[in-house]
Amino acid sequence: MASQIRAGSIGEICAGSGEWMIVDLGFSARKRSCGIWTKANGACVVEFGQLVKSVIEEAQKPGKEPLNLLLEAPLSVAFNNSGNPTRRRCDTSKDGKHRDWYVNAGATTLTAADHLLRKLNGCQIKREVRLFEGFVSFKAKGASKNQKEREQEHKCDVLRLKNAVWNRSTACIFAPEKLHRQNDPKARSAFAFLCKDLVPPVIRIDPPTN
Repeated sequence: MASQIRAGSIGEICAGSGEWMIVDLGFSARKRSCGIWTKANGACVVEFGQLVKSVIEEAQKPGKEPLNLLLEAPLSVAFNNSGNPTRRRCDTSKDGKHRDWYVNAGATTLTAADHLLRKLNGCQIKREVRLFEGFVSFKAKGASKNQKEREQEHKCDVLRLKNAVWNRSTACIFAPEKLHRQNDPKARSAFAFLCKDLVPPVIRIDPPTN
C-alpha cells in the first residue's frame, strides 16, 4: 500500500492549498523545544512527544483537506561523487555563510524528523500529507537564552514560516531539482522508509540585511 505522505510542490506553497501545520522541530528529553502553528490554535510550544501526537491526530482527521506539514528541519540529503556528505544550495546564505544539513543542529533535527515521520508513516493516515522543508537561517547569535526566551523564539520561527507561505516574496524558495550544487549528484530523500524520490521544496528565510 502506497504511503499517503508525499513531497509538496512549489505551486502548493500558498495559504489556500490545504490545511497548514508548521513546526519548528526540536529534540529535547525534558524541555518544550518544538514550536507549532495551526490555524485553529495559533503558535504554541510543546515537548517532542506531544508534537508527534499532535501531527498524527491532524493526519488522522477524516474528510479533511490535505495536510501541508512544514518542518524546520533537513528533509533531503546530498552527497558528492566520493560518497561524502556535502552541502545543498539552500545551505548557503546570500552573503556566503553556511549551515550544512549534516552538522550540529541540522543533524539533530534530521534525527527528530526521521522519528516523527516514521511514527506518522506507521499510523492510519486518513488524508494526504504533503511535506515541505523550512529553514529559518543564520539567526544572530547572542547571550545564552533562558527557557522562556527559547520558547518565544520557537513561536517566532513558526510565525515567520507561516508568513512566508502566505507571502512567498519574504522567502527564498528552492525547487527539489535545484538543491544540488554544480557537479554534485542530485539531492535525495533523507528517509528510506518513504518514497526514494521524496524531496520537498525548501522555504528559506534569511535574516534582514542591514
